[in-house]
Amino acid sequence: MKAEGIGWGKLYIAGEYAVVHPGYPAIILATQRCIRANIQSSQQYSLKNVNNGLEIVFNDLNHTEEYWKYALSALKVFYRFLEEKEQSFSPVCITLESDLDSEDGLKLGLGSSGAVVAAIIKGLNKYYQCNLDLLSQYKLCVISQIELQVSGSFGDLAAAVFGDIIHYTRFADFDRFESISKLITMDWPLLSIAYLDWPFDLHWVVGWTGHPASTKSHVEWINRFKDDIKYGELLNKAKIIVNDMINCRSTGEFLEGIRRYRTWLNQLEKLTRLNIETSLIRTFIEICFRYEGIAKSSGAGGGDCAIAFFTHPVNISDILLSVGIMPLTITIAKREVV
Repeated sequence: MKAEGIGWGKLYIAGEYAVVHPGYPAIILATQRCIRANIQSSQQYSLKNVNNGLEIVFNDLNHTEEYWKYALSALKVFYRFLEEKEQSFSPVCITLESDLDSEDGLKLGLGSSGAVVAAIIKGLNKYYQCNLDLLSQYKLCVISQIELQVSGSFGDLAAAVFGDIIHYTRFADFDRFESISKLITMDWPLLSIAYLDWPFDLHWVVGWTGHPASTKSHVEWINRFKDDIKYGELLNKAKIIVNDMINCRSTGEFLEGIRRYRTWLNQLEKLTRLNIETSLIRTFIEICFRYEGIAKSSGAGGGDCAIAFFTHPVNISDILLSVGIMPLTITIAKREVV
């Protein structure tokens, strides 16, 4: 028996940083670039990475290894779920193939950690014919990351599971002492994942700086300011901007939202002294502005990606390459159907 699961990559259009707080919205684009998990029956458990040739074989689900920690956690959580449901399971071989990394193996800032978890959870859901809905699969992904003490918005997991373009708000923290099967059927307060219809005739350009950024370290630094009154005021501004973008009905309003959120990120930088918009990202933004585009950093900033929107087709790839920015071909992932 065989099955395939796909975890889509992600790009934040707006809402990054604020979205790590429960109830604060973000707009996230799921990318056609993805991680595929091919699952088939086996005599032993194994994980293989087609991209770099790495492989592990093990007999015990308690096996630990830093490189494979996200994949192993996804496998363990899903099998615990099967155990709770008294459904039989057996060893599998999981082969992973990614186009979320550069040719030399660097992360492109498209959410590869979340995508690998989603690919495995979605693949196992098909393999064992569990017929879980997308929200339940998302929750299993979250639980597998929480098991690793991962914190953040978990918006990358929502994009990786649901595909397309979503507006998303993080859940409030919940009691982890419940069983997995109960946790995924419970209501998670404040959690919202909904598809965003894309009414705009826009073109976009995505640039990668070649300098992977650490979302975890940036979020940890920002959290130092969570009790600052000015930070609270900034969060409220972020919510207004993103909600305006979610509800906007014209291209002009949407582009103004991109501009406003870039300004918000600049204000966050000033308050926290965190370098989000690096000089190379600023160069990307300035180049796009010369060609009548509106641009901003995407995600954690401090490296990784920036995204620009245009009302007309543009070809600025050579210009970006000349300043050390790699243009990425990004299309929207399909809307998932269970």
